[in-house]
Amino acid sequence: MNLSHEPSLTHPLGTDRLRDKVCIVTGAGQGIGRAAARRLAAEGAIVICADASEAAAERTVSELLADGVHALKFVGDLMVYDNCQALIDLAIERFGRIDALVNNVGGATDLKPFHEWEPQAIQDEMNRSILPTLWCCRAALPHMLRRRYGRIVNVGAESARNGLWDRAPYNAGKGGVLALTTSIARETAPYGITCNCVSPGPTESEHDRIVERGIRTRAAASSNYMIELNDKMMGTVPMNRRGTVYEHAAAIAFMASDDVGHITGQVLSAGGGMNML
Repeated sequence: MNLSHEPSLTHPLGTDRLRDKVCIVTGAGQGIGRAAARRLAAEGAIVICADASEAAAERTVSELLADGVHALKFVGDLMVYDNCQALIDLAIERFGRIDALVNNVGGATDLKPFHEWEPQAIQDEMNRSILPTLWCCRAALPHMLRRRYGRIVNVGAESARNGLWDRAPYNAGKGGVLALTTSIARETAPYGITCNCVSPGPTESEHDRIVERGIRTRAAASSNYMIELNDKMMGTVPMNRRGTVYEHAAAIAFMASDDVGHITGQVLSAGGGMNML
C-alpha cells in the first residue's frame, strides 16, 4: 500500500455507507480537510466544503464536481459565529438537513516556548483552534436535535494530550476541542447524535497546501531548531513515521457514518500512541 498516493474518488473502497448523506467539512481546502471531503464523497456523500480561502475551497469542490459528486462551496472565516450560522443555513436551505459535521479547521501557526508568546498571539492561536469547532457545533445542533440524528466529528490534536513542545496556545485550544467533544456527546446521546474526535499526531500534508499556514520559528538557528523539534515529535510516534491525511480521512469517514453505532464521546489517537497499553 502506497500511503503517499492520493486516492482517486473512483477508487473502490468496498463501502457505500455515506450514500446521499449531507456532510459538511470545514477547512476542506487542503490537508486533512481536503482528504476528508474526498473520502466522504468517494463513499457517496453530498459534501459542503467550507474554507476561509476561496482558492482552496474552489479546488476541492472542482475536483468533486469533475467526478460527478454533488458538492457545494462555502467561503468564510469560521471564527465568526455568523459565518458558521450561514454555513449551516446553506446546508438546510439546499438539502433540508445535515447528517454529518466534520470540524477540521485549525493548525499551529507558531512554534516557540510559551514564555516567548505575545498575549495577542496567544489569544489568536487559541481562538483559531477552538472557536470554529465551538461555533459550528452550536449552529448545527438545533437541526440535529430536531431530527434526533447527527454525526459530529471533531479534529483534535495529540499534542493537546502529550504536551508536544513549543505550541502551548494551540494545545490549549485543541484541549478545548477534546473537552467539547465529550460534553456534547454526553448531552446529545439521548437524541441519537454521536460526537467523536479524531486526534492526529504528526501528519504529512504539506504537498497539497495552497494557503501557507505561516509557521514561524525563532530566527536564530531556525533550521537546527526545527530539526531538533521534529526529532522530539517523531519520538512520540510508535510507528516512527508521520501519518497521512488519507489515513485520518478514513477514521473521519467511519465516525461520520452509521457504522459508528452508539460509539460517542471518544477521542481516537491517530499516531500519537497515547492510548497504547
